[in-house]
Amino acid sequence: MLFVQGFRIFFTVAALWSVGAMVMWLAMLTGLLSLPSPWSSAHLHGHELLFGFVGAAAAGFLLTATPVWSKTPPMTGLPLITLASAWLLARLGVVLGCCLPAWIPALADAFFYFGMLLFLTPTMWNTGNRVHRIFPPILALLALGDLLTHLEALGWHGESARVGLMLGINGIVFFLAMTGGHIMPMFTRDALRQRGEEPTFAISVPLEIAGVVTLTGVVVADLFWTVQAGVGWIFVVAGLVQGVRLSRWHGWKTVSTPLLWVLHLGYLWLVVGLVLRGAARLGVGLDESTALHALTVGAMGLFTLGIMGRVALTHTGRVPEASGLLTTAFLSMTGAAIARVVGPFWWPEGAVLVAGGLWIGAYLSFVLLIVPMLVTARPDGQAG
Repeated sequence: MLFVQGFRIFFTVAALWSVGAMVMWLAMLTGLLSLPSPWSSAHLHGHELLFGFVGAAAAGFLLTATPVWSKTPPMTGLPLITLASAWLLARLGVVLGCCLPAWIPALADAFFYFGMLLFLTPTMWNTGNRVHRIFPPILALLALGDLLTHLEALGWHGESARVGLMLGINGIVFFLAMTGGHIMPMFTRDALRQRGEEPTFAISVPLEIAGVVTLTGVVVADLFWTVQAGVGWIFVVAGLVQGVRLSRWHGWKTVSTPLLWVLHLGYLWLVVGLVLRGAARLGVGLDESTALHALTVGAMGLFTLGIMGRVALTHTGRVPEASGLLTTAFLSMTGAAIARVVGPFWWPEGAVLVAGGLWIGAYLSFVLLIVPMLVTARPDGQAG
């Protein structure tokens, strides 16, 4: 059943690994665990939550959405097993650095990302919607970021891990922005119509172009431009553009619908995170690490939890409504973001631990509630 569609296996492993990787990080942070790794503990933490957890969630979403967009058969069976096995081998190779040479997880991760890219690109290029063509370049950014991180572990480049992680963060922000713009207006409009409202969701082509251009500027400037003030202003402008996009999607009308407000709130964290990263580069406000966590914990953690919950419920034949446990998970993840970004002002030593604990609670709730749905057949008897 796990290999019937991509969301089943990849949402399962993403949720499990989000818990496992965070437990591992907190154990390393408190001195309870020491892993033999060519990376620093911070680089290991960043790599596994970006390219392990979020990468798996992105794979589950795209492998499920792309067949719907293109009206083509989904990846299933042996190809899906092979792709998932590569992801798992990469995670084992990174954690078991004492027992496996560094080239094994590097090769496995490369197979996972480039294999997914090769499978999805032809279908995403021919869905009839040009917006979908933005996803292959974004996947390529993630593949490149992951490769650069592994190159340092292989000893081929002494400073490439940080570059790879920053490229991964910016690539995932790009992915979330494009995914949010594609699905959030549609989900929100459908929900409001069920209430008898007819909201207007007019697409502004100049605004959409501005969103792509400014986020591309973020990727390029963060890689190549050494003038910190200039990079900072690009981040700020990119954040403001995404804020304008978000303001057009009627998010304030979704407060009674957890499966919607979690997406809008996650997207708001993306806006805040971009602006805070810009402010940090300009020497105003938070430090760079805290600003980064507004994106990684706030935007990525919350948005990913929301979209996995909605897709899992819908594609396993359930009504897309959040139960009390899932809503609690959304609230716990919101608390994690606040604790990680704001908490260090009052409790520098404990805020990270609190945020990590709330993260674990949120995704453990997902594991307990949603994963049983992913590993069993649909209750309506339909395929998928």
